[in-house]
Formats: sequence, structure tokens, C-alpha cells
Amino acid sequence: MGDDPLFDDDNTPEVHQPEPKRPWRPRFGIGSIMLATFLLSMLFVMGHYMLNDSKDGTLSNRFSFMFVTLAAPMLLLTILSIGKELLRYWEKQSQRKNR
Repeated sequence: MGDDPLFDDDNTPEVHQPEPKRPWRPRFGIGSIMLATFLLSMLFVMGHYMLNDSKDGTLSNRFSFMFVTLAAPMLLLTILSIGKELLRYWEKQSQRKNR
């Protein structure tokens, strides 16, 4: 309709062209894969100690099961906490040396 102001809304807006899709990239790294593997292995060890009898009799599987289920998570969290604090300390030391 040309220059008539009554028909300004008849103009077609620009068509939005979607961006080409990128290939899928995982949102996890090798550290998270290793952590998941460790946690699953601990779970399977707990199941093994719980369900199987000990053959030697030197260390009963019930004791091993109780150690793995009760003490190992606390030890794991302690080790992870100490490791995290050490990394934080080393980062602060490296920042001080760079100044």
C-alpha cells in the first residue's frame, strides 16, 4: 500500500534466521567421570562384601562391609576436603609469586 500511514503494519518484519545447530558437547569432564567411577566401584564393593561369605576367615566380610559403608565415605570426604584446601593454598601462593 506504499506510503500510506494507515497500512504501516502491513510491512512484513524481517524473518529471524535460526543459527545452525552446534554438535553436542558433554558438560562433564574427566574429573567427574573418575568421581562417578569411584563412587560406583565403592557401591559394588559394598554389595560384594554384603552378599558373599569370606573364604579365608582372616577378615570377615561383615567387618569389611561395615568398614566400607561406614568409614570409607568419611575418609573420602576428609581426603577431598584436604585436597581442596591444598589446591586453594597453592593457588594463593602462585598468585603471590606472580605479583
